[in-house]
Amino acid sequence: MSIYEKIVKAEKEGRSYALATIVNTVGCTPRSAGTKMLVFTDGSTEGTVGGGLAEQLVIKDALSCMRSGRPLLKRYSPKTIKEADMEPDCVKTMDIFIEPHASGAVLYLLGSGHVAQAVLPLAVKTGFYTIVADTRDMSDYREELAGADEIIQIDSFDDLSMLEPTAGAYYIVCTSSHATDGQALGAAMGQDAAYIGMLGAKHKFLPIFNDLRKAGYTDEELMQIYAPIGLDIGGEGLDEIAVGVIAEMMAVKYGRSGGFSRDKKRAELFPDAGEK
Repeated sequence: MSIYEKIVKAEKEGRSYALATIVNTVGCTPRSAGTKMLVFTDGSTEGTVGGGLAEQLVIKDALSCMRSGRPLLKRYSPKTIKEADMEPDCVKTMDIFIEPHASGAVLYLLGSGHVAQAVLPLAVKTGFYTIVADTRDMSDYREELAGADEIIQIDSFDDLSMLEPTAGAYYIVCTSSHATDGQALGAAMGQDAAYIGMLGAKHKFLPIFNDLRKAGYTDEELMQIYAPIGLDIGGEGLDEIAVGVIAEMMAVKYGRSGGFSRDKKRAELFPDAGEK
């Protein structure tokens, strides 16, 4: 299967990837200009740009490009390897263009439990680049979280720096306790987020919101949090909750109210009906 066929396959599967292409070489190099390599979110690759430390650095940069959504043109040389605190080997000089093809907006699932597991497959299908983060060991949830682009175990929900948060991302707070929900929500509030939603009921939100007020957040800022999370569609099952959550995020993404489409077109469809 050619690399182009692999790209088509990845596109059909909704799988994020980055395409690294050698655009110029200096001197004798293992691969010539035009050589391509695919990098996937789990760090696996198809093809090669020459192997060795330079290729390791290309893979690292490709993962960053998929996260940010921005392409990169970079020269890889013995100097580049040294600046990355890697011991230079027989690296030759290559200019490589990395073009990310991420599935869409970044969604951070802060927590890996049943709600996250229900939301994840729908988030993937609707084009979100999904990152699941938890302080707990997630090895027992490998099958349930298999569709995630990244799975990251963090030290604390107070600090999301390990996730390298991107601007305009979406956050769902669904940790294993009220205490860690409060930590995660406070940390998410410190990011330039497009959407922050938290699972739970009123008795849970009030103490968390009061703590955020003490931290300096205004009621206007707190009103931007989607809590309780999800559109009110009436379902209480996990899959039904997940549908409501994804629908709410899509409404935010496209700047819609989330109401019935029928109602918006009622006057056009029934001009003589008047207001009911």
